[in-house]
Amino acid sequence: MPKNWDTEKIRGTRHLPYPSATGFPYLNDRFSPGEIEFLSGIKVGNIGLRYSSYRDEIIYYNTAIGTQIEIDKMSLKGFDFTDADGNKRIFRRQHYDGYFSNERYFEVLGDGEISLLAYRKVALQICPTYTDDSGKLKNMSYQNDYSFYFYAKDKGYSQVKITKSSLLSKFDKLTQKTIKKLLRRNGVQISDETSFIHAWNLIKENGIKLIF
Repeated sequence: MPKNWDTEKIRGTRHLPYPSATGFPYLNDRFSPGEIEFLSGIKVGNIGLRYSSYRDEIIYYNTAIGTQIEIDKMSLKGFDFTDADGNKRIFRRQHYDGYFSNERYFEVLGDGEISLLAYRKVALQICPTYTDDSGKLKNMSYQNDYSFYFYAKDKGYSQVKITKSSLLSKFDKLTQKTIKKLLRRNGVQISDETSFIHAWNLIKENGIKLIF
């Protein structure tokens, strides 16, 4: 943490509980050790962070007052935290100019001239009726509604699904054949997010250019 800095100076509002429902509105189960970066470039580390996928907010625990605070989004450039499996999760704030244009936190799955980004949205949606732990009937649940994008500063966003066919659709027919051979040669079968990222990294390493 910078000298003469203290977390009480972080701008934000008190975090209020979300509606009770099945599912989980947060990306990480509990507060994880992390770091935030302000627009000024100042970084504050060694603080407990929790990302709300439901509200797209980063929350930190202010130990001085024993309160959870939602940090003012417009004051941040980004943040990162280490999850329960020891993986470093990196997020940056960017303006999204597609449907529902706004400022969003995107997880960076792959960086470079073209970045692979994830918007970890969770929605509170109607579901089949169930009985909660207190015996009340409910029909709402938190459900993952993640979306993924390729992003370039000069071209913007291009949405992609985590499938082989969606990835291949970003290339011309001749290049698709080259990519298929590359994936087969390296034993890569795209079946989930991890294998998709692996495939994308192979494509980049081999200098194959994506078409927006």
